[in-house]
Amino acid sequence: MHTTYMALLLALGLSVATRLASAQTTSSQELVKQGVALYDQGKPDEAVLRYKEALKQDPANTTARYELALTYNALGRNEEAVALSKQILKQEAEPGPSIYSTYGNALDGLKKPKEAAKVYQEGLKRYPNDGALHFNLGVTQATALNQPAEAIGSMQQSVRCRPGHANSLNALALLQQQEGNRVPALLAMLRLLQMEPTGQRAEAVLARFDKLLGRGVEKTGEKAVTIDISPETLKNAGKKGRPDNFSAADMLLSMSGAMDYSEENKDKTPTEQLIRKLDALISVLDELHPEKQEGFTWQYLVPYFVELKKQGYLPALAYAVQESRATRTPEVQTWLANHTATVEEFRSWSAAYAWPK
Repeated sequence: MHTTYMALLLALGLSVATRLASAQTTSSQELVKQGVALYDQGKPDEAVLRYKEALKQDPANTTARYELALTYNALGRNEEAVALSKQILKQEAEPGPSIYSTYGNALDGLKKPKEAAKVYQEGLKRYPNDGALHFNLGVTQATALNQPAEAIGSMQQSVRCRPGHANSLNALALLQQQEGNRVPALLAMLRLLQMEPTGQRAEAVLARFDKLLGRGVEKTGEKAVTIDISPETLKNAGKKGRPDNFSAADMLLSMSGAMDYSEENKDKTPTEQLIRKLDALISVLDELHPEKQEGFTWQYLVPYFVELKKQGYLPALAYAVQESRATRTPEVQTWLANHTATVEEFRSWSAAYAWPK
């Protein structure tokens, strides 16, 4: 994996496990509440003392042990986190998915990625729809096990479980881009920018999106444009039965990019050009019948964008995803200011969209 992408993935961190709830005695329950409050205040060492005191009063307090394991992991005391996690898994009939995340995260912290991956996978056997476990497994596969294809699969499942999880969308886009899957990467970026249109990450993703969208097209003369299509794309263009094969759409996207310089389009604004290219891309994806194609992107993301276009929200998408640079892009700033109701309507539609299970 390229160093830049690895660093970005590592920056995502591992999903923090959520807290469990269990029946507790009143005094130990209060100590656990105090510990949680201290942890949230950035005082993990003091939280550890509260959890230990709670366990003295009630050794069967599962929540106290879980919170202690979680806090040990946060403090880098991963051997202790592993030991506690093992205890909970042995003693609880329904431990919940979060303890598997804590256990795996602790093993990952001990530089035992293979064991961590095994724990996440064991958790997924019991809790196959837990997005955090899929995400953590994907991070480990991508950053420590050098398994990009497997990592893509894990991130896809994380997105399936949590359609609005920005970290999963970001990781998926990075991995798809690294593996040369341009169209899947662009669609994941668009979805991420729709969910998270502002902030430093949005600016970085938008810059990557622009560069990837324009890849392979270069103006080489006053009336000459060169289109560079990779041999791999040409090779796969006519193949059937290959999951998430977007070679034909990839070639169309490059040709559409070359049309930026035509007499008809040369005076259009960058966002008008973007709308034109997205319209062409989504139209051809629709014509290729997503329901007959194989792969996560075809079955999960493509139908969303096809329906988005049918509902007339393509302009709203094109402008909204650029919100992070609106202050220095007058056309974007003006459009967003004049179409707040349209953007809100688009966001409401998207929030209500029924994603495949």
